[in-house]
Amino acid sequence: MATVLERIKERIAERPGLTEAELAQAIFGMDGYQQRVNSTCRLMIAKGEIERHGSGGSSDPYTYHFPGVI
Repeated sequence: MATVLERIKERIAERPGLTEAELAQAIFGMDGYQQRVNSTCRLMIAKGEIERHGSGGSSDPYTYHFPGVI
């Protein structure tokens, strides 16, 4: 079974620009677990594996991409 980190990478490869909520739903289904996705994304950002774009507000939510991809 793939880890949350591996599944996040898979989803971003399939559809760059997903929000945390969209990633959580794609990985965990309707229950979400957005906090688990959030903490994993933060770790991945710190390691330079992914980038976060947007301001984080409701009108411009954070979206996730691989480095160098807009």
